[in-house]
Amino acid sequence: TKLLDDAGRYCIGVDIGPKIIANAKKQYSDITFAVADAWKTLDLIKCRKALKGEDDLGYDLVWADIGGLSGSDGHLESLSLLDSLGCALQPRAIVIKSNCMRDLASRIKFFPDVYGKMKAKPRT
Repeated sequence: TKLLDDAGRYCIGVDIGPKIIANAKKQYSDITFAVADAWKTLDLIKCRKALKGEDDLGYDLVWADIGGLSGSDGHLESLSLLDSLGCALQPRAIVIKSNCMRDLASRIKFFPDVYGKMKAKPRT
């Protein structure tokens, strides 16, 4: 949030944890922070309208730090959250900070490469 604010963009720091938001407000009193649940995308829309006081409900950029989602369902939960944020907030871009998504991306193979190797192998 501090990096975005330093870049000259209006931003709202959001986290589900009240203690995290309280500490952020103490450390960066000139930045707007709010307690909200990213899964409740309507709350994020309402949050922006209430804090900024404008009718423009969209977000230009979403920075998603998905640190709490892990385990066997972490990939699906992370993808679901990112899809929900994209559909509801319609940002120009979503920047993701997530070990879970990094691990998934490292395992994804570019389809033409995989398909080309499959075609080159003779069938027996």
